[in-house]
Amino acid sequence: MTRGPATYSVGYRARMPFVLRTESNGELTGAGWLNRDAYGPEHDMHPGTRSFRVLADGDIPLAYVRTERPGSRATGQPVVYRVEDHHGVALGRITYRRRPAFRICRARWTVEPVQGPALRGHQGRLAWWAVWWPTGLLLSWICLISTFMTGDDGGFRPPRRITWRDASRRTRLVFRGMAENYQVRADDLDPRLITALVALHQSFDPPEQAGALGWYET
Repeated sequence: MTRGPATYSVGYRARMPFVLRTESNGELTGAGWLNRDAYGPEHDMHPGTRSFRVLADGDIPLAYVRTERPGSRATGQPVVYRVEDHHGVALGRITYRRRPAFRICRARWTVEPVQGPALRGHQGRLAWWAVWWPTGLLLSWICLISTFMTGDDGGFRPPRRITWRDASRRTRLVFRGMAENYQVRADDLDPRLITALVALHQSFDPPEQAGALGWYET
């Protein structure tokens, strides 16, 4: 799989969800099909648990994602995922610290490649959160109540944009919530690790076309 600037997005209309990679020249290349591990740990015990494979065409495995540490939203303990290639060799770790309930802070995603700098990204910009907390939170509760009453899947969502930066504050990867895509701006990021990150993030923050539970829960 080639490296370099590219855009990633997730498709949900095929036989199984897939991550699509668009090269900087506009060429479309399938980054991998997402296949939940039927023999993985049960997510009912720990909602943050994930276990799935990334497959190439012909069901050839590209990467495995497994939960290394479950974590806890109540205590703020992050959940840690290990990403391996098809030989079991580590590609890196992905850490997700969810926003604790009823606390004013942002969720954080950290990517730690085996080779290369760690990348950290927080959900939403501080300016948009400053607007959302006094007004958007109330609107989201109103939409939630409306959903239960009418059965509509619509709702008012909090800020979603994530910008991953390295230790020097250089932008390496950006998730754009309105466009539902991920823009890679670096040449040294392993596409398998980025695909795993995209799949994990989409399992927690799915778009409307994926349903309320996302690709992993259905």
